[in-house]
Parts: sequence; C-alpha cells; structure tokens
Amino acid sequence: MNPHESPLQEESKSERIPSPQEMLTRLQQIDPNDFNIKSIADDLKGNKVWVSILTLPVSAIILATFTLLGAFLFDRPIISFLITAALLFWLGKLFDNQQKIYTVAARQEVMNRIAAIEEGFGLLPHFKPFLPDKYRHLWQSVKRGNYIYIEQYIQAILLLQKKLDPEKFTAIWYLTYPETDPENSEFTEEKEKDDLTLK
Repeated sequence: MNPHESPLQEESKSERIPSPQEMLTRLQQIDPNDFNIKSIADDLKGNKVWVSILTLPVSAIILATFTLLGAFLFDRPIISFLITAALLFWLGKLFDNQQKIYTVAARQEVMNRIAAIEEGFGLLPHFKPFLPDKYRHLWQSVKRGNYIYIEQYIQAILLLQKKLDPEKFTAIWYLTYPETDPENSEFTEEKEKDDLTLK
C-alpha cells in the first residue's frame, strides 16, 4: 500500500470513484423516515395493526365483564377478577412475543436499507472528517458492513444533511481523490493518455 494513500483510497480502487457532487446528492436524497422501525413494523403487520390499537380497551372490557359475571353468578368477584387477570396476562405475553417478531423483522429491513445505501463505494465513512468523535465507532462499523447502530446512523445522516459545508467537503474530496478534480491537469492528462491507450 502506498504510504500517501488513505485506507479508503486503497479499498476504493476497484470501484469507480464518484465526484463530490454525486456524494452530496446521495446524502441529501436519503430520507430518514425510511429508517422508522415502528412505521415499518406497522406496514409488516398490515391489517393486524388494529389488534395492537384495540388491545388495551378490549382487555379492560373483558376484565370488567368477567369480574361482574363472577360476582353475579358465583358471588366471587375477587376470584373472577384474579382468574381473568391471569388469563389476560398470559394472552398479553403471547401478543408481546408476536410484537417483538415484527419489531425484529422491521430492524432487519432497516439494516438492509442501510446496506443498500452503503454497498459498493460506500457513503457515510467518506464523511468522517465532518462527524463528531462520538460517531467514530459508527462509521468504523458501517465500513466493516455492520449496520446494527440504526439510531446513530439516522442521527449522523441528519447532522450531515443540516450542517455539512459542501465547499469544505468538496475541497477535502479533491485532496483525497485528486483524480476526480477536473482542474487537476496532471490527472486529466494521464486519464486522456489512458483513454487513448485503450482505443
């Protein structure tokens, strides 16, 4: 490895290096709402989403109904209440496990969406000079193909979309990848020679 080349340069040699404008466009095109786990989980539930909305009121109605029935039929309201509460607790556990399945599936879907953004040349790791130190572990994980830090990823994307200085990013990009700088005559001449050689 050339000591003057960054690790990102070395890894990206096999990929076409995009222009800084392309990278900035890709960044701005990301919609953080696409990573909303709750919304995706609701989409996965489909028509079953009404079950979670009605769970609490229906449980309260069942508890009150069976307690009153126990009071009138058996004159045992407390026992009826406890039995009904235990049954509802058990059903609630089953429902909660079902909810967790949807949440896990939604998280996996978000990770797949992040992977689709970061595949190939990547995105977030190239903006690391503009991210605070607290995101160091995030971009290192993303660079390794580990996309489990969803919340931090969303925060980092939002921060870059709002605070990034495009001119500074472009300047650093051309220093890192001088071959993408249209004003760099040395690399332009080399590229033209390569094109002629290929012909």
